[in-house]
Amino acid sequence: MHSEPPDDPDTLREKIIGLGETSLHKSYYPELQSRLAELERFRALLDQTHDAIFLIRTETGNLADVNASASTYLGYSKEELLATPFSGLLCPRKRAGFAELLRKNRDISSGFRQTYIASLVSREGREIPMEITVRFVAFGGDQYMVAIARDITDRLRTERELKIKESALESSTNGILIADLAGTILYANPSFASMFGYGEEGSVAGKTLEAFFADPTIGEKITGHLLDNSVLVKETIGLRNGGVPFHIHLSGSIVQNDAGQPLCTMLIVMDITERILTDQMKRETYTQLGKNIEQFAILGDHIRNPLQVIVGYAEMIDDPLTEKILEQSCRINGIITQLDRGWVESANVRQFLRRHGDGAEPPAQTFVRISTTGEEDS
Repeated sequence: MHSEPPDDPDTLREKIIGLGETSLHKSYYPELQSRLAELERFRALLDQTHDAIFLIRTETGNLADVNASASTYLGYSKEELLATPFSGLLCPRKRAGFAELLRKNRDISSGFRQTYIASLVSREGREIPMEITVRFVAFGGDQYMVAIARDITDRLRTERELKIKESALESSTNGILIADLAGTILYANPSFASMFGYGEEGSVAGKTLEAFFADPTIGEKITGHLLDNSVLVKETIGLRNGGVPFHIHLSGSIVQNDAGQPLCTMLIVMDITERILTDQMKRETYTQLGKNIEQFAILGDHIRNPLQVIVGYAEMIDDPLTEKILEQSCRINGIITQLDRGWVESANVRQFLRRHGDGAEPPAQTFVRISTTGEEDS
């Protein structure tokens, strides 16, 4: 059998140190360099993400690797993090749950994924709320858990603010209504539903504004006015479920997006029936008061005229009782004079009330545009 001649000593030496043409080092080194460069780019990409990434050994729960964001969020160096078990970074109330997660899923095949909310504790002891997505993977026969933690502080704050605003809408004693630009109801709070005689606020959604006013054209006018003027103040007649009219006060506005484009309309409704009835009762009372004052003046004259006749006849009679009659007549005249003064004071009070509006007629129903110049639209 023919065999290749042995390499000379120089050729063999070059192969050993990696300088020969057939050197294994020369054959694989470019590919190795390419793989390392690719890994470096991937590592740089992971370090640039805002999410904190942890590679955790499932057998021990210790950290095998972390990205730069993990160090930034928690204030630890990478070396300090790698010396700390992942459970040590969790807030105390979540540690038992994490240990149970590792125990239950230690033997689960790669690809299992789960998301839960927990807080990580920084070096300063500050708890950072995180949405943590965990996934179990295998590298070289070893099981790992990849935990990707996203800071949800802003999201939780926004959700909390939305809940506060929603609670304020739900608990408001005024009726609050939100409708689209075509006048279809999107939302009504419980006070609005109760005010208009509907069992639940959900039963109002989908109806049009026209259903809630005695004048069905009011709904369309409101939407058109708001699109032109953005703000509305109006008193009108509402219509309860079943067709019962009642007095309401409306204030409305257009809800706009960040670009200033209209999204929907919002109305705040108050039941002013009691106020209207009270004002009506006041007007009737003032009217009756005026009539009574005038009647008192007339009665005073009616009493004073026959009294003068009595005084005249008494002066003509020569009788010991004449003095008594004149004395009592003088007293009656004094009482009538006091009534006259009271009539004048009552008339002045009545005029004062009229000037200040308490006895005036109710204002006509108008649309009002709120502006810095005080303009009004009728």
